Amino acid sequence: MTQRIRGITDNEASGPAKELFEASNQVLGRTANLLRILAHSPDVARWFLPFVAAVRQPKAGAVSDVRLRNLAVLKTSTLNGCRY
Repeated sequence: MTQRIRGITDNEASGPAKELFEASNQVLGRTANLLRILAHSPDVARWFLPFVAAVRQPKAGAVSDVRLRNLAVLKTSTLNGCRY
């Protein structure tokens, strides 16, 4: 399965997308691939970033064990047929 919507790269990002990427780098330490895709619709991306931070980042309120979160990511990827 290939990606149907291409993500916005750092070099292509401008305006709201660039602001989102900078915020993501501050909160998550990187820009997630899904956020790069959602940046085509900045309103959705603005909602997504705090949600992901709250679920995944202990400093933002995540209470689950990091190993359990990583296992959930791996299992979800496997079920969706991701190759990486």
